[in-house]
Amino acid sequence: MPIKILTTRPEAMAERLVLPLQAAGYQVNNVPLLAIEPLTLQAQQKQWLMDLDLFQRVVVISPSAADVLLELLEDFWPQWPVGVNWYTVGQGTKLRLAQAGIEAVCPEQGDKSEDLLLHPELHQLAGEKALLVKGLGGRDLLYDSLTARGAKVSVLPLYERVKPKLNPQQVEELLAGSHQVLVVTSGDALAQYLAFVKTRFTDSPRLEEQLNRCWLLVPSYRIEQQAREMGFNRVVNTDGAGSEAILAAIKALAL
Repeated sequence: MPIKILTTRPEAMAERLVLPLQAAGYQVNNVPLLAIEPLTLQAQQKQWLMDLDLFQRVVVISPSAADVLLELLEDFWPQWPVGVNWYTVGQGTKLRLAQAGIEAVCPEQGDKSEDLLLHPELHQLAGEKALLVKGLGGRDLLYDSLTARGAKVSVLPLYERVKPKLNPQQVEELLAGSHQVLVVTSGDALAQYLAFVKTRFTDSPRLEEQLNRCWLLVPSYRIEQQAREMGFNRVVNTDGAGSEAILAAIKALAL
């Protein structure tokens, strides 16, 4: 019997994980624990996009941020401005930009903010302007680090993660499926999963059993700690949200 894996990425981002896992021989379904909702731009934020050529560094945090940004930039830039250096945290975001004709620097190994900050181009930024394109919320590590290195950083949140509207079949797959592995790649998604579980399993013994009936894979130590505080015990930190890191962690489980 093939190992069954449930992934929980937003629909637009699911294939980049589902397809590599299926290619490795696993049976994979995706139930989105988050949906992506674009935010309305304020006047100052629109001005940043119109003045994009004034930024020496543009850092795009996620594929969702890239998608929303590219759509917005169509209104301002028929050709990409010269002199802007682009950066992404992961390969998926880099690919999104490359498909639009933007070449971005990405860590050769790893897919976390810490990995990008190791790049020598981001070590000395005195007097430079940087635009940080991201979703609402999240860590402040990139902002704090780039600011400490001398950059004047403007933060541009383009979307927020909201609770998805799941149909009954998806809820059943999430809560009563036969998967051996559950992959959750953000703290927000983990909180949504816990909320769904608590609506079904209200007494403590059944709740504990549900939270630990399969392996939970998360992408960082921070989210691992969140999971354990929530009551998950069978937690594995994959040290990255990319398909390679997740595949390696699944193989190490020897299911």
